[in-house]
Amino acid sequence: MDEIINSLTIITKPKDAPKGSLAKALKKLDEIVEDPSFDLHPRLKHFLQNRSYEKALIWLDNGVPEKGTCGE
Repeated sequence: MDEIINSLTIITKPKDAPKGSLAKALKKLDEIVEDPSFDLHPRLKHFLQNRSYEKALIWLDNGVPEKGTCGE
């Protein structure tokens, strides 16, 4: 889970991230979503597949993300 949180933090705060880390973070999250061994919670998987990275980070912090156009 740390990999997901670290990648989401880089993506949602790119100005604070080391140079070149944004592309790596995006790629890592895409790999995680496609890897069944991660056994992601369906809600988290939904956010990651739809690139709702801020919502994913809020949800992981036990918050309630605002509903988007998909109603989730």
